[in-house]
Amino acid sequence: MAKNLEYGILLDVYGCLLTDKQFEIMDLYYNDDLSLSEIGEQYGISRQGVHDSIKRSEAALDDFENKLNILKDRQRQVNDLLSIKSDALEALEQCRKVSFGRNIAEKVIKTLENIDRHLADLGEEQE
Repeated sequence: MAKNLEYGILLDVYGCLLTDKQFEIMDLYYNDDLSLSEIGEQYGISRQGVHDSIKRSEAALDDFENKLNILKDRQRQVNDLLSIKSDALEALEQCRKVSFGRNIAEKVIKTLENIDRHLADLGEEQE
């Protein structure tokens, strides 16, 4: 498991903006869970050199997110979709309580299916 899930996600999103060596070191550290010593042995650098490279890479990833906001925007989209889904489920429940709500219920179900599709596209688990 990743030492820090947030940096693992940032690496997935912005890793291509790092140098090849920075990306490889970060990938080994966060995704493969290698120690600083193990990574240092692979690259012929000291444990401190690996640590410094990771810290510089983390700062770069933070800077990319602060400027581009890809993760923040994605989370906002997910939250918006989950809110809409909750409203749609509530509307569906209300339609089930009245006999003339069948047409509305069918539209709500289609809306829910669209929301679930968009959430799946964003890689989010559905409620």
